[in-house]
Parts: sequence; structure tokens; C-alpha cells
Amino acid sequence: MSRQLTETLFWIAAASCAIAELAILRAVFAPYRSTAPISHSPRGAEMLWAVLPAIALAGLLAATWRAIH
Repeated sequence: MSRQLTETLFWIAAASCAIAELAILRAVFAPYRSTAPISHSPRGAEMLWAVLPAIALAGLLAATWRAIH
């Protein structure tokens, strides 16, 4: 594969992961608006499970960027 193609694929994958992670974080931190009585996990646990993957993805992005260049 050419270097241009691999870099393009990398940025498409990075953008897709960033968009997905932003959607997850938005869902976790958005105010809860429901009228149905549903049992929920503690808010801190929800935030932890949303923030940890974001940190891991940022680390993976940095490591991959360094490996490419």
C-alpha cells in the first residue's frame, strides 16, 4: 500500500473513533430525561466506562502517529 493511502485510512479511522467516543461521552454526561422508572448504574461508573476508552483511544492515536512518522 502506498503511504498516502495508509495515512488516509488512518485519519478516517481516527475520525470515526473520535466521533463515536464523543457520542458516548455526550450520552453519559447529558442530563437524564426519562419518565419511565428504569434502574440505573451509579453515575460515576457510567462516566468511568466512558472516559477510560477515550483515554485509551487518545494513547493509541498518539502511539500510531509516532509509528507512522
